[in-house]
Formats: sequence, structure tokens, C-alpha cells
Amino acid sequence: MMTVAWGSIGCMWNRPFAQIVVRPQRYTMEYIERSDCFTLCAFPEKYKQNLLHLGTVSGRDCNKLADTPFTLMASSSVLSPSYEEASLILECRKMYAQNMDPQCFITDTASKVYPEKDYHRIYFGEIVKAFGV
Repeated sequence: MMTVAWGSIGCMWNRPFAQIVVRPQRYTMEYIERSDCFTLCAFPEKYKQNLLHLGTVSGRDCNKLADTPFTLMASSSVLSPSYEEASLILECRKMYAQNMDPQCFITDTASKVYPEKDYHRIYFGEIVKAFGV
């Protein structure tokens, strides 16, 4: 489980896609690198504090799921799980990954956002299923 704050949704290579970025020190990186898929789940406002918690603790140090009211459920098209409490679920199959190259920044964003030089890895996932309530 990881709280994703930066990303995008759109069309790439004539396919609907979601783009996420993960810093190399995140525990999630190990999981996403081993898998060919991921899910993105959006939650109602009442879960905001739970999501903030997930974004501040590492799964290396605790069972993050046990600290939340979230319930895992099988996804319909990918092996990565989803959550029953989600109001929107995007099931994605990875289609591209690349480390950010600091030399490609056109503005001074890199020095401001990456003082530790821990540049994100970018993942594009084809959205193969989308569910919402």
C-alpha cells in the first residue's frame, strides 16, 4: 500500500493510461518492480486520515493494512489487489518504466524537489479496467 500524490491519467500509444512515480527508497518500489501490474484506488473523504497515515509509515516497519479499516479484495483483470472501500479503482498493466533523468529538467524543479537526488522512477500502466461508484 502506498499513497500516491503525483501522477496523471490520459492516453498514450492509443491506450488509456495512468502514470505514477515512486522514489527508489520506498518499500513499494520492490513490489512494483516484481509485478507486471498495479492498481490505483481513490477513496471517499472520510478515509483521508487513513491515507495520510499510509503516506507517512513504511511497510518495512509495520503492517500498514492492519492500521487501517481497508479490506483487500481481488481485482478482476490484474493480480494486484484492490480495496472494497475504494470509490474508484483503476486496474493497470505496466507498459513503461524509466528513472527520471535530472539533466532533462528544463526548470529548477530538480534542485527544489530532489535535494537528496532521489529521483522518482516513472511507471506508465495501461488502464485495463476501471470501476467507480
